[in-house]
Amino acid sequence: MNEGDYAGFLDRLYGAVIERADWEGVITRFTDLIGGAQAWLPSLDLSTGGGQGVYARFDPSVQDAYFQYYYSTNPFVRPGPAEMATPWPLVVTTDEDRFLKEDFTATEYYNDFLKRQAIHSVLIVRLGRHGVMQSTLNVTRPIGREQFSGPDIELANRLHPDLVRAFNLSRRFADLRDFSAGLAETLNHSRHAVFLLDAAGAIRHANLEALIARAASPDGSRREAGSMGLKTPSRRLPLSLIVAPLRSDRSLGPRAASVLVCVADLEAGLSLPERQLRELFGLTPAETRLALELLKGADLREAAQSLGTSPTTVRNQLAAIFAKTDVNRQAELIQLMMRLLVER
Repeated sequence: MNEGDYAGFLDRLYGAVIERADWEGVITRFTDLIGGAQAWLPSLDLSTGGGQGVYARFDPSVQDAYFQYYYSTNPFVRPGPAEMATPWPLVVTTDEDRFLKEDFTATEYYNDFLKRQAIHSVLIVRLGRHGVMQSTLNVTRPIGREQFSGPDIELANRLHPDLVRAFNLSRRFADLRDFSAGLAETLNHSRHAVFLLDAAGAIRHANLEALIARAASPDGSRREAGSMGLKTPSRRLPLSLIVAPLRSDRSLGPRAASVLVCVADLEAGLSLPERQLRELFGLTPAETRLALELLKGADLREAAQSLGTSPTTVRNQLAAIFAKTDVNRQAELIQLMMRLLVER
């Protein structure tokens, strides 16, 4: 291989670090450079035998057949604790480094899997182990071609360090992309307001805008509330931030949706008067006391104990409170009372 071919291969190889889809072209070019016919770059799960891979000049059904059955017959890799505990140096090997040819061609793996694909010789480039995942680049030749030797192996060894480096970089970039995409998706679709900060406290990502947009959706059926806790070093409990939609008054004509963003001090005493709840919603004294217990954070069992009544009684009282306040869930009732705390 001349220097121009070498430089061109490295350009393609390190380009695949960013574009995972380019690995098929990389292994195709590597196969041609060392005089191979086909190539497969699998990442195998040593605990289960499963995995995934990139292939060049293979029928996709070949990989499917491998993971469905033939992984269990592969003499090069035996999934299980013993395989994971075996030292695995990053080297370039061939099937003849592992087995006598007559022993290799006598295996089920060779006769029922490789031979059907016209594969007779294999060169294996070890790329890395990461946890239970083991990755190699396998290049094959058909029967009638000489075994990989001399110049082919020398060229593979020359390219091996760059293949390992590029593969590991590609894996890390893929993890970062998947993490970043997944994190952004999680943040933006969370029902809670979330800020992602750097070490200096600067905001790197915030989904508050998305929460406000959902709370202010023109489609009333899609409007929903969200919440978050704002932690500070000097406080035992976080500040509570609630983003909640408010109903607009249609009698005054079309109006933009309104959104309430409320911050509450969870360490401060609550002072929502019983009288206000009774006057606004027509609650009985017992129902009002239950509502205030729930606002303090008690569940129904704890509220029953605090009020000296039975769980059945508090459940009946809660149903009556729902009917009078026009809410359907305990969280909506808390949200309603939190609004009253802010509006007082």
